[in-house]
Amino acid sequence: MTYFVRRLAPFYIAALIIELIETSVLCVIERANMDFSFAAMARVAGVLLLQMTISFLYMAVPLALYFALLPKNKTFGRFDRRFTFVLFTLFLIFNIFEEVSECIFWEEFESSFNFIAVDYLVYTKEVIGNIMQSYPVFEITGTIVAVSILIARPCRRFLFPNVATPSVKQRVAAVLGLLLLCTASYFAVDIKLAEKGENRYNNEVSKDGLYSLFSAFIKNELNYRDFYVTRLNRENAAFLKKDLKQKGTTFKNDADSVERKITSEAPEKKLNVIVVVMESMGYEFFDELHPDHIMTPNLSRLSKEGIFFSRTYATGTRTVRGLEAVSLSIPPLPGMSVLRRKENENLHSIGSVFKEKGYDTKWLYGGYGYFDNMNYFFGNNGFEVIDRTDLDDSQIRHANIWGVSDEDIFDRVIREADESYAEGNPFLQLVMTTSNHRPFTYPEGKIDIPSKTGRFGAVKYADFAVGELIKNAKTKPWFNDTLFVFIADHGAGSAGKQELNPETHRIPWIFYAPKHVKPKRYDFPVSQIDMLPTLLGLLNFDYDSVFYGKDALKPDYAPRYFVSNYQYVGYSKDKDLVVLKPVKAVTYYKDGKQTKEPLPDLLEGAVSYYQHASDWRDLYRNVSADNKSPK
Repeated sequence: MTYFVRRLAPFYIAALIIELIETSVLCVIERANMDFSFAAMARVAGVLLLQMTISFLYMAVPLALYFALLPKNKTFGRFDRRFTFVLFTLFLIFNIFEEVSECIFWEEFESSFNFIAVDYLVYTKEVIGNIMQSYPVFEITGTIVAVSILIARPCRRFLFPNVATPSVKQRVAAVLGLLLLCTASYFAVDIKLAEKGENRYNNEVSKDGLYSLFSAFIKNELNYRDFYVTRLNRENAAFLKKDLKQKGTTFKNDADSVERKITSEAPEKKLNVIVVVMESMGYEFFDELHPDHIMTPNLSRLSKEGIFFSRTYATGTRTVRGLEAVSLSIPPLPGMSVLRRKENENLHSIGSVFKEKGYDTKWLYGGYGYFDNMNYFFGNNGFEVIDRTDLDDSQIRHANIWGVSDEDIFDRVIREADESYAEGNPFLQLVMTTSNHRPFTYPEGKIDIPSKTGRFGAVKYADFAVGELIKNAKTKPWFNDTLFVFIADHGAGSAGKQELNPETHRIPWIFYAPKHVKPKRYDFPVSQIDMLPTLLGLLNFDYDSVFYGKDALKPDYAPRYFVSNYQYVGYSKDKDLVVLKPVKAVTYYKDGKQTKEPLPDLLEGAVSYYQHASDWRDLYRNVSADNKSPK
């Protein structure tokens, strides 16, 4: 064992020093947000050391195999010395690269590697393209390699300790012991250990990036009943029936179900509908918050000319969460979005409701829709799919790795609307934009901020494109009978001192149809999942529902909203918030501050919604079983 300890020690010490440097940098960056008390930092150091050591155990396996299988007479020979030096240099490159990558990830998400990193790694083309267009990759990589070589050279003498080489049998036994230790650490230690502190930034800093990444990869979908607070199914259904009850609602005679019939007293309005889901368009960019720095003149104008919900809260921090909310009206379940889960075909959705009403239903996306499984989901839930592969290059003004510019996808929206109108069909279009996304590039000359200069330029261009969409639509014969919906998928950021920070989830939501919608502003909180029932109510549709959203325009609407960040799911009524998290844990916030005082009414609502919705595969398929659309 001494042989392995001495040979692996330089690798471990190097990894530890690199990890400590990176952690120190993050502590300096987040010095205003962290708790630097002795107890808090001792906990950070302890958790970091434990997770980093476990990560090293896994990294040490291939090294130990080499040391074990090397012939005894070759140990510390010329080949061994050269090859070990190469291994050490590559080890340094890998570790420094991982820590630099985590710092870049932190810059965007203010957290250690998590489910977002896992999701992005699945889509290497988009991610690599995004990185190449956003950062000086070759310069960074070259610097890392050069620094690694400079560090490796003076460390060469520590790689070959004066220690006897044990027999092959003894070395193999040591490797088996290492594998046993890795297995034991897998079952004995969990990422939750890093998340027990009261300060979120301390928790994130304490995580070893590699450990955090693989933990997120393994635990991508969580079974609600295994990991979260539960109640009896009938208790949950009873609460939901009371909470979802609005005028015109008749529930099915089933104690465990929230299936219901929604009826309207007014005649149905068979308006065309264009729902524009805007990438990262947080409410923080709206001009009313900073009148001296105008970025959203068109959206601001539409908010005054239509119905504007100024306190809408996105359910999550990823595009798929926003699309899930507006298409399924379902709370954000722990782990992956429904769009990414198996058995998500033929669900009761925005597509199925409008298709049953005789609408042409189309999903339009300027990127490649295999990303995040979007095309598969919408293609199997009532929509005809149109993405980057269906767009003519000759008609594209600008494109980057994520897709074409917002103007380009809006041009296709106009053409598809013309086609449906010419055929005499009402249409529903669900559109996803891409321009307000790193690397923040767009056609030059459209706005007064040059392309690729940052988020503000992308926001202003995205707003400009909305203005062009409305201007072009006004020239069409179908415009007067078309309802536009503008809503963001999520805000531009999600971090905060709380586990979940509702204000970073705040987004705009606008209904615009000058001939049919009178201007009105609502400042009470609403959820992103309320968009679909409110839209159907605005159209006076009669329909079957298992949706968890409510019609925010009805006078009996009772505000509540949902926020999430993968493992943590929250339920809020204005300033009070309850957060459900593994394992069976609950955190309460009263007036925005954490409290140990239980909030039983809020907990009842949170558990009722999330636990009941965890049966979505059965619940959503019961209402609409024959909803499959053409691909």
